Amino acid sequence: MKRLLPLVFAIMLALPAAAGFQSDAAQREQAPPWRVPMPAARATAEITVGEIPMTVELALSPNEQSLGLGYRNVLEPGTGMLFAFEEPVERRFWMRGMRFCLDIVWIANGKIIGAAENACPDPEGTEDSDREHYLSGDPVTHVLEVPAGWLSENGFGPGTPVQIPESLR
Repeated sequence: MKRLLPLVFAIMLALPAAAGFQSDAAQREQAPPWRVPMPAARATAEITVGEIPMTVELALSPNEQSLGLGYRNVLEPGTGMLFAFEEPVERRFWMRGMRFCLDIVWIANGKIIGAAENACPDPEGTEDSDREHYLSGDPVTHVLEVPAGWLSENGFGPGTPVQIPESLR
């Protein structure tokens, strides 16, 4: 019986591992689901800003627009997110759920009319009522989010043409 007890104990320890359970240390080493990079699940389109072509994910529905690029870790080079609206209205954006800085580009009549450059996430724990808001200042039909510094790196500003597919105008 004394010889059987260690064997039973060893089997009991090995069973959870054999069944696919992970130790506490292994579980801590895995990234939580909200930190795992999200694949593009939205429709995309090709646009041109100035002379630079880029692929943009589309934020068309209120739910897509509310989420925006929130909870992502990065925006790949040559990509962005385009928010398309039916009516030209002054727009108000914030950085809720953002993990990196952006240039928020205001577009009307096929041209950049302004931008909130280098808009960065609010400090962790910021209440929604205390978050910084970025206003377009004028009515816009499209908003483009690109990595922070992209506008200045490319020398773009008010008046730069933006070619957007007809179906998104």
